[in-house]
Amino acid sequence: MRNMVLFNTSPIQYLYQLGLFDVLKALYGKIRLPEEVVQEILKGKTEGVELPDIEKFSFVEVLDSKVSTFSRLVRDLGKGETAVIVHGLENPEAMVVLDDLLARRVAMELGLKLTGTAGILIAAKAMGLVSDVGTHLGQLERLGFYISPVHKALILKKASEIKNS
Repeated sequence: MRNMVLFNTSPIQYLYQLGLFDVLKALYGKIRLPEEVVQEILKGKTEGVELPDIEKFSFVEVLDSKVSTFSRLVRDLGKGETAVIVHGLENPEAMVVLDDLLARRVAMELGLKLTGTAGILIAAKAMGLVSDVGTHLGQLERLGFYISPVHKALILKKASEIKNS
């Protein structure tokens, strides 16, 4: 387990909608959400998006807001993504969990440890918490999660669900 795992909104949303939110406790013990992410979750809930009631999960810790000049440097990042990255920069041992392509690129450029929803599915399978990744990828696509065919094949290969081509 890592010392700190920082989540953005979309991985929380998708794992919750897949019925896999509790897998996070088994994988990481505790997860952390910046206040900006909690606000995005609350906003999404008011708009009818299926999202968890964060306060009901003892393994979720909410971190203070991180308003930063960094948010002015990368304008196309959301507040949640920016806060996750800033917390990641302040905690070099942390892993950030982001799905958005631009946010992932920024995190990689900054040298942050990174995973996303698909990486969590692979880790969950490796620990025997889910039986396969492919079924969940199909469910994610039906929920509106975009995965390119090349990326999907790479994910399935990492999950040992397809052979080398």
